[in-house]
Order: sequence, then C-alpha cells, then structure tokens
Amino acid sequence: MNKTIRNAFLAMTLSATTFAATPVVSEEVYMIRGFLNVFSDGMNQMTRKLKLKGIRAKAISNGNWNSIAEDIIRRSKQKKVSYPIVIVGHSLGGVEAARFANTLGKSGVKTALLIGLDPGFPQPPALTSGAVSVVNYKIPTGKNYRRGSGFKGKITTIDVSKYGTDHVGIDKNRSVQNLVIGKIRQKVKK
Repeated sequence: MNKTIRNAFLAMTLSATTFAATPVVSEEVYMIRGFLNVFSDGMNQMTRKLKLKGIRAKAISNGNWNSIAEDIIRRSKQKKVSYPIVIVGHSLGGVEAARFANTLGKSGVKTALLIGLDPGFPQPPALTSGAVSVVNYKIPTGKNYRRGSGFKGKITTIDVSKYGTDHVGIDKNRSVQNLVIGKIRQKVKK
C-alpha cells in the first residue's frame, strides 16, 4: 500500500473512531400529564410540536417520573445524560415535576428548566437544589412554586387569565402552548 493511501486510511479510521467516541449531545424534555392522564392532552400536543422542531421530548403519565429519575441518576454517574434536562407538568403533573427536579437535585443532577402549568392537587413541594430556572403558568387561584432549603434558582410566576383559560384547559390553550414551547426552545437552543 502506498504512503498516500495508507495515510488516507489512517485518517478515516482515526476520524471514525473519534466520531464514535464522541457522545451525542441532545436535550431530555419530559412532559408530565395530570391526574389520570385524561385532562392533559395538551401535553401530548406540545410533545408532538417539540419533536417536529427536533427536540427530544417525551410525554409521560403522572406517577411514572420516579423510574425515569432513577435512570437519569444512573446515567449521570456514567456521564451519559443529555443536557439540558427540562421538566414540564400540568396539574398533578406540575406537583410531580417539582418532586422529579428535587429528586434529581439530591443526586447532583440539575434540571435546567422546570415549567408548571397550574400545578396543584396538592400544593407542590418546596423546591430544593434540583431546578435552576422555574416558570409557573397559572390561573389566579392556582398554586405557586415555593423556595425550599438549598434552592438557588429563579422562580417566575405568570398569570394566564388574559388567555381565557382555566385549570383543565391551560395545557391545551394555544397561546400558553406557544409560551411553553418558546421557553423550552430558548433553553435547548433549537
């Protein structure tokens, strides 16, 4: 084999090896539906819209976040988590979103963005060290996210009454969906 061909072959092999060893960088976005998954079809709608924008989003049933948190924590120890992590929850899913972020935070995994869509039934737990940025879109009588021990992030609360929505319809309201999708796209830079 002549020197030029050998050098080209070595360059291709080295390039292929380097590419294969480079981890894929992509976000992880989790959309948690509310109680019984019945009233949160807007979470499914937003998940589809995010996927069309090339964003790795997944709608999950409320109550299923714990196994996902365990998987993320396991993968974080192996340096196989795709950052940033974004968690969005509607109603009871908004309560679970706070629990999800707090659980990750206890293991040193940061949630770049936590979004609540009128979280409630019951009051969301106080936020600890997991979430960096929190946005709560809520109706006037809705629940607020609260600072807890170790929370150093920012909480922004936005009243959505001007969009003519209620607790059940907040996740399906196109204006609110556009706000949520815009925040996620800004955070993941897509």
